Amino acid sequence: MIWTTEAPTKEGWYWFSEPDGSDERIVSVYHQGLDGNGPLAARGDNFNLVDLTGHRWAGPIERPR
Repeated sequence: MIWTTEAPTKEGWYWFSEPDGSDERIVSVYHQGLDGNGPLAARGDNFNLVDLTGHRWAGPIERPR
């Protein structure tokens, strides 16, 4: 798994960090909206992000077998 500045395009758990490498954390990326078809957003402990661009991402993290 490597860091990229490309925003996630599907739901899942991702590593997230600010562009300078600070504030690394694992977040859930999900579709907004009651029907689950809205734009992607991210959330985690004390964290909510609507614009996924301009950050570093790694993932989605694969489910263990």
